[in-house]
Amino acid sequence: MRLVELRANKESFNTIPFNPTGVSIISAIKETDEKRKTFNSVGKSLTIALIHFCLGSNPYPEFEEKLKEWEFSLDFKIKGVEYTARRACENQSEIFLNEEKLTLDKFRKNLENELFDIPEDSKYISFRGLISRFIRPYKYSYISYDKYIKAEDKTITESINNAFLLGLDINRILKKSELKESLDKVEQQKKNIEKDEILKAYFEGEDADEDIDIKIVELESTLKKLETNLSNFKIAEDYAQIELEADALSAEIKRYSNKAAKYENALKNIERSLEIKPDVSKQKIKKLYKEAKFQLSDMIIKRLDDLEVFNNKIISNRIKRLMDDRKKFVMHLHDIQANIKILAKRENEKIQYLNAHGALDEYTKLNKQLSDTDKKLTKLNQFRKLKGEYKDKIEGINKDFIDENTSTRKYLNEIKSITNDNIIRFKSFVEQFYDDKKCGITILSNENVNKKRFEINAKIADDAGDSVNEVKLFCYDWTILTARNNHNVDFLFHDSRILDGMDPRQISTLFTIANKECKNGFQYIISINQNVTDSLENELTPEEMKEYITDNIVLELSDKSDENKLLGIQVDLNYDL
Repeated sequence: MRLVELRANKESFNTIPFNPTGVSIISAIKETDEKRKTFNSVGKSLTIALIHFCLGSNPYPEFEEKLKEWEFSLDFKIKGVEYTARRACENQSEIFLNEEKLTLDKFRKNLENELFDIPEDSKYISFRGLISRFIRPYKYSYISYDKYIKAEDKTITESINNAFLLGLDINRILKKSELKESLDKVEQQKKNIEKDEILKAYFEGEDADEDIDIKIVELESTLKKLETNLSNFKIAEDYAQIELEADALSAEIKRYSNKAAKYENALKNIERSLEIKPDVSKQKIKKLYKEAKFQLSDMIIKRLDDLEVFNNKIISNRIKRLMDDRKKFVMHLHDIQANIKILAKRENEKIQYLNAHGALDEYTKLNKQLSDTDKKLTKLNQFRKLKGEYKDKIEGINKDFIDENTSTRKYLNEIKSITNDNIIRFKSFVEQFYDDKKCGITILSNENVNKKRFEINAKIADDAGDSVNEVKLFCYDWTILTARNNHNVDFLFHDSRILDGMDPRQISTLFTIANKECKNGFQYIISINQNVTDSLENELTPEEMKEYITDNIVLELSDKSDENKLLGIQVDLNYDL
């Protein structure tokens, strides 16, 4: 794939014709002395966004809002066949390829089939992820040589896309990822059960595993008892009414019992009263006076006789009244006790009925108890079963991990020609920038329990040095391009950000390498600022300056006016999503 031309349906747009082979430079120059104006924001990075827009990127809301009537077209070639992709800013869900209207998914699939040799049914790999390795889309893409899209960061997608373009077997990554997912799934199932409120208590003690078997037996026994009780349970529709009647009888019995107690106490008092005798008789009085040698007169004696008669009469009347009361109280007590006996019999009948039957709410409670017990038993059995499966699966997965590690080490030995070629290419580029720096691309088998199959590391000694990151990024991208592993892409596009950390000598080396490599049929596109161009005049001969830079400028953008910017108008756009 080579880029031919980027254009728009508006006359103000500055069309970009790309050189069919060799270097194409989009130059940003400063033509005014106004400090507020700069060669930044003239459209260099926007060019990259528009190319991705024409190559089926996700929609840009800013384009739809601020470039309503605009549409952009990109001409390109794949294996000599000419294509034009056209996309409007207002309806970004569709795109035209050679005037055939396609959905974004269909468009991407068509280009994917033309440009990349992706194995069938491969997951996590796509045209959009791969094409971004040849035209880095964002500021984020220039942080590190192996970072392109932020959403891919530290995911299997990033690993697969990078490995694919280095010629590695991505099915090995997928296999290890599936093993890790299976392991995570089993462990998550175990965690979910252990978090269950019903089962929490069983996992807190040291002997939790042994206690589970004991608890299962206990629950099974409880469940059988509850099932028997439930099957024998008879529901009384009038249970509540009978219960009220029994309570009423109980209250009535208590009231009669209180009355009976009062009569019993009264009878006891009567018996005690009947036992009381006069303390002093007439004869005792006479005896006392005699002993005192005091003679009582006949009148006093007569009065004592009358008093004795009167006292005897009172006692006789009192005894008669007490006897009458006792008889009456005995009759009342008898009646009360008879009533209590009748009420007790009726109460007992009610209680026996209630004992033989149950209320609906009791049946419901019993049924819920049965359900709760069955749920506990089911979950414990489920956990016990999962424990066995867990151990079996873990052992199986761990064995598969070991087998895959062994197989991958063997595989990497078998593809030494590919990995060595990557190292040689990368070294050849790096050595043109630095003398005697140890460098290369190492590919090892990651044998930890994770989804990462290959440890890919592009190395340059003294990685922390100035501009080493930018040099590494440049050399890595050219390695991917020129190795042609699984792709038919013939171009590389870099934003001016790649030059920010380089000194003029390194930038001159970059253009020397690009011009030399492009003679092998490649296309290198880069945007540069005027200060870079000016600095190169001290590093390149006039002939080299003309050959490498001046003759390769395909578009010049400046701060002179809005017409000299890419769109030809001033629009503030946020496209670095």
